Amino acid sequence: MPVWLFGLMALGFGAAFCAVGVHRYRAGRAFMASAHRVAGVVAGVHRVDRTDTSEFFPVLRFRTLEGAEIETVGQTRGGSFELTRLKGRQVAVFYDPRNPRAARMDTSSGRGTASSVGMVAFGFFLVLLGVGLLFASRL
Repeated sequence: MPVWLFGLMALGFGAAFCAVGVHRYRAGRAFMASAHRVAGVVAGVHRVDRTDTSEFFPVLRFRTLEGAEIETVGQTRGGSFELTRLKGRQVAVFYDPRNPRAARMDTSSGRGTASSVGMVAFGFFLVLLGVGLLFASRL
């Protein structure tokens, strides 16, 4: 396979990673702009089995500012060890006042920054690699 084709593929995948990362970051910021922050408790761990892996989400229990008691599966992914360790502990929770079941723990991944910054950084690396390979194939 020619070098320029690898460069083009790296450039395309890199641009896609950057675009998805920026989209996730903006979606996280939009959520945070309207979310309310309250104290909550990690009531348990919800496991979602995929074909080759499992994902773990916290079960969050909190009271909204309006006084409603909510227990929901949070949108913040975490490791099973980390979430099990937090079970029964108080955590800060962000929730959407229009849909209180849309809740996240106050962490970098809950705010939408951890994975999005990682995706943009990896995408930028692939873009640079692709440009380098395209440039090298022209020499």
